[in-house]
Amino acid sequence: MTLATVRPRFSGHETFACRFAWLPKAVRLIARDPKALSDDKRAILELGLGKNMVRALRFWLEAFEVASAKAGAWSLLPFGEALFGDDGLDPYIERVETQWLLHWRLSTAIENPLFAWRHILYRRMRPDFTRSELLAEMRTEGERLGYEHSDVTLLQHADVFIHSYLGSLNPASPEDALDGPLVDLGLLRRLGRRRGADRIEPVFTLTRIPIGEIGGSVVDYAIASYWTARRAGESVVTFRDIAYGEGSPGATLRMETDDLRDHLERSPALWSYRPSGDAGSVTAVADLDLAHLLREIYA
Repeated sequence: MTLATVRPRFSGHETFACRFAWLPKAVRLIARDPKALSDDKRAILELGLGKNMVRALRFWLEAFEVASAKAGAWSLLPFGEALFGDDGLDPYIERVETQWLLHWRLSTAIENPLFAWRHILYRRMRPDFTRSELLAEMRTEGERLGYEHSDVTLLQHADVFIHSYLGSLNPASPEDALDGPLVDLGLLRRLGRRRGADRIEPVFTLTRIPIGEIGGSVVDYAIASYWTARRAGESVVTFRDIAYGEGSPGATLRMETDDLRDHLERSPALWSYRPSGDAGSVTAVADLDLAHLLREIYA
């Protein structure tokens, strides 16, 4: 993927992180009337949300790869249909596995990644940051990609990432205080305070997650998804790519390297892992059937 083909998204969420009830409510509305969500007035009435929140909801439906619109008519995408459609695997997001899958889908878009997600999860060397540090980095990275967004746009985008995983820091209303589907994952936490350029600021840090909290079947789905999307046609993938590469299971799910290595060794029906120093290689033993692996998560 070259710089010319990466078209990151900086906005569209109207500064709102996704709320827990939004995706199920939108899916039910799409089932009743595929065109209602495209009509601001009807969507506001049907969903009980403000105009900007309706626009944010449309953004998140596409960002999570749950649904998309064509000629004003919304329809579920395969991932959205499997989870939230008729006979869906978890239509009301009641299982943590679904939350991990939503995080995975949101974070691993290739052509139109969310800029803050791509930068924070894959481009930074350190796991901790302040808002001002993140703003400076995002400004530099955006310019490198040929974009000139205002500091306001960049900071709002960074804040949506933070709010997506921590909830609203200073809720202005009861609605703002409602958590979203990614908060329970524990991927981001506060880590005290430190002095920035001109003030003392809160510090945030990405955490490492034990594979037992994610679920081995979710990890298998993520490996297969990464492989088919970014390494299609390759029979062997390096362990380093799976553990550290952009959009990889290791980097996206924040797994410890040893944890991921142990999982591969414990899953001989799917993966053949051959260690080699700090690297090693992985071969897919079975067909990478994403639909089957998705169902296995909920078996």
